[in-house]
Amino acid sequence: MDMQPKDMALAEFIKLPTTVSFQVQDSDRFRNFVEENPYIRIGAVLSGGYAIAYVQEDKLRSALRELGETFMSTHPTAYTLLDKKTFEEPFVTRVQQMPGFDLRGQGVILGFVDTGIDYTSPSFRYEDGSSKILSIWDQTEDGPFPYDMQFGAVYTQEEINSALQSDSPLDIVPHEDSIGHGTFIASAAGGRENNGHIGAAPDASIIAVKLKPASPYYFNLFPELPESSNIFTSDNIMMGIDYILDRADAFDRPVAICIALGSNFGGHDGLSMMEEYLTYICNRRGVAVCTAAGNESNARHHTDGAFTEAGQIQSVGISVGQNVRAFSVYIWNDLWDKISVEVKSPTGQVVKRIPFENNISLSKTLVLEKSVVSIGYFQLKSRLSLVEVEDPTPGIWQIILQAEMVVSGEYHAWLPITGMVSPYVEFIEPKPNYTIVNPATAIGTITCGAYNSRDDSLYIASSWGPTRLPRMSPDFVAPGVNIGGIYPKGYGSLTGTGIAAAITTGAAAIMLQWGIVMNHESDMNCNRVLSLLIRGCTRYSGREYPNVQWGYGELNLAESFNKLK
Repeated sequence: MDMQPKDMALAEFIKLPTTVSFQVQDSDRFRNFVEENPYIRIGAVLSGGYAIAYVQEDKLRSALRELGETFMSTHPTAYTLLDKKTFEEPFVTRVQQMPGFDLRGQGVILGFVDTGIDYTSPSFRYEDGSSKILSIWDQTEDGPFPYDMQFGAVYTQEEINSALQSDSPLDIVPHEDSIGHGTFIASAAGGRENNGHIGAAPDASIIAVKLKPASPYYFNLFPELPESSNIFTSDNIMMGIDYILDRADAFDRPVAICIALGSNFGGHDGLSMMEEYLTYICNRRGVAVCTAAGNESNARHHTDGAFTEAGQIQSVGISVGQNVRAFSVYIWNDLWDKISVEVKSPTGQVVKRIPFENNISLSKTLVLEKSVVSIGYFQLKSRLSLVEVEDPTPGIWQIILQAEMVVSGEYHAWLPITGMVSPYVEFIEPKPNYTIVNPATAIGTITCGAYNSRDDSLYIASSWGPTRLPRMSPDFVAPGVNIGGIYPKGYGSLTGTGIAAAITTGAAAIMLQWGIVMNHESDMNCNRVLSLLIRGCTRYSGREYPNVQWGYGELNLAESFNKLK
């Protein structure tokens, strides 16, 4: 007789290849449901009343159906990295050099949820060789896990220092950053001087979380995901952030958290579960969360339109190249409008329109092509029409929209973010506005775009606002083109809004040092940090601020402090 999940140790159940996770609002009703159903377990309870639960893969949809939860709202969102390596001469930023201020991040923690950190690098060691890293939670290893998370391995500063004194440090702390992104981001935000490079807040301590990659389940669920892509999921990101907050509380220090990840899934309105979680923690004293705006303005992954009356028809064209495994289109509109969809292939075959009805879907294999077309309708905090095409015929695909009910009439369509869809899939008539990615569309985080600090030009791919809420975004831009930093194998450079967010995180740490550690503003939170950073931004005459490309201007930390005098 098979052992039931409730009879297994939770850590053992989580490790099973048939176990999947979902995120949900914690409640008495949910806990009663878990008690009554032996195939589901609560894995972690997070700040703000959110829970991560685990269930057998074949029972996920039925469990959510019984709970009355929509699959799309509880299923973890897939995220990817928001930078790319560059090979031009790196540019070194030194935001901590401010005459008259001894501010280098002392007493503040920098938190990273990313690909890990090369703890052996001189960038993360003091002059005596000891580590500035307070803790590492490696979600990919087996070991002593956080008591409230039940997976991964935690390494303390004492263990890291012991490893650094060894001839074989990986035998003691077997943690590596094989991708290098997390190491680079951490070096830009808080690296100590290393071969001429220094981070924005070099005296800040570090807590690093190495995210567990998405399981094969996600790649089966979303066939458009490239097999070699770096994909992570919102539940593990949320748990990583909660771990950082818990450790920061234990050390009684303020913390600035960097999220250099993004996704195009979600309504881009700040109302997904991940975004609402970030909004909640941004209200906490001593916490600042910096999010990367995304690199999507020129990716041709967004378009939009508007209906003025019921019965109108509009078409969204998508160009699909050769050897594309699959693609998805997310079409979002307000709850008070109703839009229905039909799909026309490049050969003229049509999957006929079905009226909008919440939480229904259909799939059809085209007669003259190998393509399988799926259409799903979901009512979340906005309405979502999801179109998925597997094995698409190359050519122009048409998503034909019909307005059934019109109040505002506005709709937006997104393809998956760069790195999560083939580069040969794009909208015929793309629009660069509304390309700020999730979770940077969250309310309350510090959202940072990127510019080239050598010539004061906007980084060509830096995502444009506003958000669908609507809300002005980004908040400002920071250096993000050919930025120098440290990889596990040495010095290099990176370009994108992720590295701009890392620099901003270092600036936020310095603000927290001034406010909380030095007791100038002991109740400082993320909103106050943002307001001070915006106050000091460099703005040029002839350009109206705020705007959807530059926000309130270019990050200028020294000027922020000058304005405080």
